[in-house]
Amino acid sequence: ARFLQGDKEGFIELIEEYEKSLILFINSFVNDYHYAEEIADEVFLKLYTAKPNFRGDCAFRTWLYAMAKNMAVNYMKKHKKSKLSSLDDYFYVSDETDIESEYIESEEKANLNRAIQRLKREYAQVLHLIFFEELDNSEVARIMGKTNRQISDIIYRAKNALKAELGKEDKNEQTKRKS
Repeated sequence: ARFLQGDKEGFIELIEEYEKSLILFINSFVNDYHYAEEIADEVFLKLYTAKPNFRGDCAFRTWLYAMAKNMAVNYMKKHKKSKLSSLDDYFYVSDETDIESEYIESEEKANLNRAIQRLKREYAQVLHLIFFEELDNSEVARIMGKTNRQISDIIYRAKNALKAELGKEDKNEQTKRKS
């Protein structure tokens, strides 16, 4: 609200609050972290220069993610790339006290992200918005251009697909250990 009223510091706060999570969301469309960063920059640039009309009929974050989704889809239409990128690179492992547990936690996150990447794009996007961005179903529906019922169905199928994918990964790990 402050930014839309002309406060430039409000814009800086918007970037600080939303940039990283917006990049990860966009990456679920374009599968290239660097392009996702560029698209996120374009989203913020458009927000800053054009000040699109935010009517307030949804949360600002929902509106921002819907705008980012549209820009990512437009990018994909223009570039038709299917280049894959791993989310493993995006988790920071700090050098604090318990290095071993932090390593195990980062490996678990990496495994989870690899499993999510193997899912259908729509499943990965919904899981990201629900569990990492902590949006509710109606906000996700608005971003993805779906009904609440469709989102509930997608979440159900995405969770089952993720569970199956993680089960496959566990079986592969057990087979490697035995040999």
